[in-house]
Order: sequence, then C-alpha cells, then structure tokens
Amino acid sequence: MKSIRRAAAVILSAVLCLMPLSPAFAQSPDVAQDCPYIFIHGFMGSTVYVDPSDPDSEPAWPPSGDAIKEAVKKALPALGALLITHNYQRFADKVFPVVDELFKPIMLDPDGEVPDKSGVRWSYPPAESITKSSRLSYVYDWRISPIETAEGLANFIDYVLECSGADQIVAEAHSYGGVVLMTYARLFGTSKIKSWAFNTTGVFGEAYTGDLFTGNLVFRDKALTSYLKAAVEFSDNEKLLDFLFDFLYYTRITSLACRLVNRMSDKIGMERLGTAILPLFGGWLSIWSMVPDEKADEAYDYVFNTVYADDPTDRSGLKEKVERFDTEIRPYKEQTLREIDESAKLYVIARCGYNAMFMTDSWVNESDMVIDTRYSSFGAVCAPHGKKLDSAYLNSADKKYISPGENIDAGKCMFPDQTWFIRHYTHSKSDSSVDEFINTLLYSGSQADTGTYSQYPQYLFFNENTGLLEIDKGQ
Repeated sequence: MKSIRRAAAVILSAVLCLMPLSPAFAQSPDVAQDCPYIFIHGFMGSTVYVDPSDPDSEPAWPPSGDAIKEAVKKALPALGALLITHNYQRFADKVFPVVDELFKPIMLDPDGEVPDKSGVRWSYPPAESITKSSRLSYVYDWRISPIETAEGLANFIDYVLECSGADQIVAEAHSYGGVVLMTYARLFGTSKIKSWAFNTTGVFGEAYTGDLFTGNLVFRDKALTSYLKAAVEFSDNEKLLDFLFDFLYYTRITSLACRLVNRMSDKIGMERLGTAILPLFGGWLSIWSMVPDEKADEAYDYVFNTVYADDPTDRSGLKEKVERFDTEIRPYKEQTLREIDESAKLYVIARCGYNAMFMTDSWVNESDMVIDTRYSSFGAVCAPHGKKLDSAYLNSADKKYISPGENIDAGKCMFPDQTWFIRHYTHSKSDSSVDEFINTLLYSGSQADTGTYSQYPQYLFFNENTGLLEIDKGQ
C-alpha cells in the first residue's frame, strides 16, 4: 500500500523536468554599486549531492541522464502491458519501485530532516575577495524549512557586511527565494538590506501547489497541449512540435492519455493522484511554504488526516516544522512586506504571458508557466490566460494600472506603483536586459516607481528575437 500511495511519481518526475529551475544570478550591470549584491535562488536552484564532502559524490538531484533513461527503460514495458491488460495494480507493482529508486536520494526523513549526509556543495567566498562591489549568490538546500534557510542567510549577510565594510547589502530573490527573503525579514528585521527585489517569487504561493496538497489533481488535454506548446516556444523545432502537439490534441490522442492517467488514479484507489504525490514530495518544507495562504489549513488537514491517516509512521517532526511556519511566518507576510517598504526600497517584478502548470484546473491562470501572476505581483487582478478583464470591471478600474492587453489590473497590488510586469518572460528565463533593469532599480538613489524611468514603465515585454526588454504594447 505504501508504494501505491507513491503513485504518479513517473508523471510528476516529467513535470519536474519540465518545470523551469532558478536562473543564475545577474551579472554585473553598468550601474554604480555602493554595496554588495546577494542573489537568493529558488526551488531546485542548487545541486544536492548524496555526500557533498566527497568530491566524487553523485548528485542526488537532478538525477543523471543515465538514471532517468534506466528508469524509463524499466517502466516502459509495464506501461505497454497496462495499455493491453488494463491491470493497474500490476502496473503499480512494476513501476513504483523504479520511481522509489530514482527519487529516494533526494527525499527527507519522515520528520522533515535531511537524511544521512546529503546536501549542497558550497562554502563562503574568501573574506579578502568580498568588496562593496561584490556580486554574490547565497546557495542552500532547497528541501528544508525556509526558517532554517533564512537563518543561514542571516549568517551569510553578516559575513558579507563584515568582509566588505559595507553597512548594508541589496538583495534579489527569485521564485522560492522570495519566501526565504521574506522569512529573513520577519525573523531578523530589515536594517541590513538597502533594496529588496522580489523577482517573480512565490511569497504568496502557487495555485497548483495548493491544489496538489488538497488532492485536486487532474490531467486535461487542452491544459497539457497548451503547456507543452509554451515549453517549446522559440525552440529550433517550434513549428514542427506545435504541429505534433496539435495533431495529438485534435486526434484525441492527448485526451486518451489524460484519461488513462486519471483512470489509473481511480483504479488503484487514489484521489486524482494526490495521495500518490504527497507522500513522495510532501516532506519538503519548501513546497509546504508555497501552499497559498487560503489553502494552508485545508492542505494540512488533507495531508496529515487523510493521506497519512492510516500510516503509522511518526511525522510529528514534520508537523512541527509546518506548524512553525504557519504560525510564525505565514500570518505576517503582508505586515513584513510593508515593514520592508517603510524602511528600505522595495521592488516587485511579476512575469506573465502563459498559462499555469497543467496538472490541476488552475492551469487557466495567467502565469509565467510556474507561479500565478496574481501571486507573484502581490495581488494583481488577472483575467484567465488568453482572456481580457470584462468590460464592467474595466469601466470601473483606474486605467492607469490596466495592462495594454486589458488582462491585468496592477491597481490591486500591495505596491501598485512599485510593481512591474514582464510579458513573455518565462519563470526560469534570465537575460542581461532584464538584469540591467532590476539592478537599475536596486541601485537607484531613492525609491523608484513605475514612472521613474521612461524605458521601464509598469508593463514590459521581452522580445525573444532581439533579446531586449521593450515597452509592452499589448500586441
């Protein structure tokens, strides 16, 4: 039964491979720097090793190409047999041990602790190499609690300040790194950071994470097709792959595949694969922190009182860590962000132009392919992807904050005049023109807003063909 409860990991592993990872931190721009810069990467933004102290240690994540190929090689015969026999239990018995083997090195213990010696391979830069113009990256184990990670960030900031002789740093956080940075501010205050940039972050969560942690997992053909086409956008074979995805969709092959996955979840006694994914990935405290606030209680109840209801494993340690974040950090997000805004320069950059992750019904949300734009912007009102806000809403809204495509209202953001949107810029994308934009904000003499720089109005567009950040004209 335990292996059955870990079902769908094959599918999720494919999802995780498609999921964009954190970009590298920005290169030094042509902006005068008067204090060190620290970049906080996001979820899966660092390599985790089985034993980081061993220079010959294999990565625990991401798995090697050979390991993935071997797992697929072992799983394909079982999938072929399933298509013929429709024996879902036999499929589970064959495939789940393969999945267990692939993912075991990266999992935490049931109490939410790092097992054995696994972790990242990183050490502080030499003291003599750090100056006021240094550009540094904080590397951490993205599996553990953001509270523990924020404590490590506090130590690193103190080290950088001591070595550089600076009084403050500037910080840019990407994706889950925003949760870490916000948690740092809650625990350690705001006095040591001069400028804060939250670059498409998960501070307020991700809709699909909340769906997964409440058992609302479902595969739909239109969602999968749309996501796959976005994933290959601007690739060398984009037209050919788009044709292939459309062919599979219109011939109902994609629909049949989604039905097979959904039916498999029903046949082996799981609710839309939710009880499969959660026992496998629900031990990562980082993912717990990205469950949207409005679903936090429901997620806790579903995971611990439904998924694990009949499991005798002691998870009191994991519960304690989840509860600590939910009581010490989660209720104070808005208060913490407003304290940052009062004491320092604060900037929010959201990305848009794509639908969200495809394995829940929240796929229709406007996003950067990973984080919903309404969350990464700290509150923007967004129409479903590909739609416009309705005319009644537009007529009553402040036109100053409406996007050129009339699908986003920035006026509802926590910081409407300090929030920028970049269209057609995916979650993991990193480009020098955007780096220059963010660093212009970070090192501005005073708090900049969406009217400070004529080349950087509230709504921007990343032109993949030219590699330039342009003013969005809604086309």
